[in-house]
Amino acid sequence: MSDARELLAVREIAHAFLLADHPGDVQQFALNRVTPLLGATFSLVMQLSDDGELLRPVAQHEWPATYRQWIGALRVRVGDGPSGVAVAERRLVEVVDLLADPELAPWHDVARELGFRSILAAPLETADGPLGVVAFYFADATHVTDEQRALVRLVADQLAAATDKSRRADALRRANAALAEANAELEQRARQWQDAQRARDASESVVVEALLALTDAADTRPPAVRLQSVHQLARAAREYVEATQPAFALALADVDPRDALQRAAATWRARAPMVPVHVDEPTVLLPTMRTDPVSLERTLELAIGLGVAGASLDGGQVRAGIRLGRGFLAVQVAWDGRPVFEEPAAAPGPSRAAILRIRADALRWEANDVYADARCWITAVDLPLARALASRQGGELRVELADTADATREVLLVFPVVAETHQP
Repeated sequence: MSDARELLAVREIAHAFLLADHPGDVQQFALNRVTPLLGATFSLVMQLSDDGELLRPVAQHEWPATYRQWIGALRVRVGDGPSGVAVAERRLVEVVDLLADPELAPWHDVARELGFRSILAAPLETADGPLGVVAFYFADATHVTDEQRALVRLVADQLAAATDKSRRADALRRANAALAEANAELEQRARQWQDAQRARDASESVVVEALLALTDAADTRPPAVRLQSVHQLARAAREYVEATQPAFALALADVDPRDALQRAAATWRARAPMVPVHVDEPTVLLPTMRTDPVSLERTLELAIGLGVAGASLDGGQVRAGIRLGRGFLAVQVAWDGRPVFEEPAAAPGPSRAAILRIRADALRWEANDVYADARCWITAVDLPLARALASRQGGELRVELADTADATREVLLVFPVVAETHQP
């Protein structure tokens, strides 16, 4: 299986996700497209029951004809067999030769009847937990490659997103139906929920558009390099979903913001040594921040990455620094180069929110671009992700939109702190 074929499959599934109204449409399309690529004999998507104990089929590809009429009655208990284990343990499960594994003896007769020996099963997961499983069945004992595992994981993420999208849409419709009888407090909460939902929908559109761009068949860049960016985009998208969930929690600790900024800068110096990243030492004593050190460092890493995106367009440099005010601590990331952001525009589709976007030229790179190694780490989701993480820490991300040649290009992160300013 070549990287180019994998990219094409990812692109087609992403396109189906963008257009489909029902998760079943995406599930069936993905099975039909990916099963032959993997060399599997047949495949199945199973959805988790409301009680979280059983899996039932919702889509299949080339299931043995003799048993197809009974597939609707099939149920697999979570924790039983490869598919049940994949959901219970929330991991990719690979069985090279089921008939040679004595621990799977209860499944030997099923395997012989259906005609398979190997299984590759991946859970369909969201930030709220597993939704089901996608499983691929092979007629012979089969060792899958790392590239095939990566494709299955990516497809599983897309199928989970399609299912979650449908469930959230149903929840939104139910919430809207209840608004007529709700009191003023309930109406206010529903509006807040809808605003968050529209923001997620707008960011979802950004993710899919970026995914389609990276997998464009006309793109002449090496497929392996573009595939790295696809996986980077998938990681940022998953982080954004997690950061915007009500259940998102911070592991609070006392953090020195200078250390977090230095570590974030070091990450970019390693990734993009061709773009100078300078950190200005503060001129005042800084208090520790009560926040999640991982979230803070990730937020600063994203902010510096946006500066790297702008600096690499014109061979500039990035400068980061911290200043302390009364009741707040601000981290400024400024760069020499072109603007990175464009004015908010309404995203396509009904009820989509306006969203500030990263300019396309800040994300694009050519096959022989000396800055390719820098910009391939930066995704279209980095700005909304940084904003979401900053908000979770009680802060705010502000951006500079001035488009004049001599304007300062900067990203400003402002966090509340309890401290007085002191000169050293």
